[in-house]
Amino acid sequence: MRARREIKKVKASRRPVVPMWAAFAIVISIAVMLGLSINYRSFASMKEEITENEQLTTKIQSITDENLQLQEEIHNLKNDPRVVQREAQRLGIIRREKVSVPTN
Repeated sequence: MRARREIKKVKASRRPVVPMWAAFAIVISIAVMLGLSINYRSFASMKEEITENEQLTTKIQSITDENLQLQEEIHNLKNDPRVVQREAQRLGIIRREKVSVPTN
């Protein structure tokens, strides 16, 4: 019986014992990797949204400028007979030779 007990003790002592700090280090490293992967995904997503926001801001500015130019052209067409005449000639509604511009 003693021989069996001694054999069990020898087998039990042969098992590798993992130090507590190693287990703690593994858990901490897994938590750090998980946190880094989540933050990287968030950073990449935020970077894409910033780029899209800048593109949309540029597009809005371009459309606003175009809108102002069109409003100015509408104003000129309503109030300036020379502009009306020029556009009528451009469209071929009136001939260029027989043009009389009324003055106000």
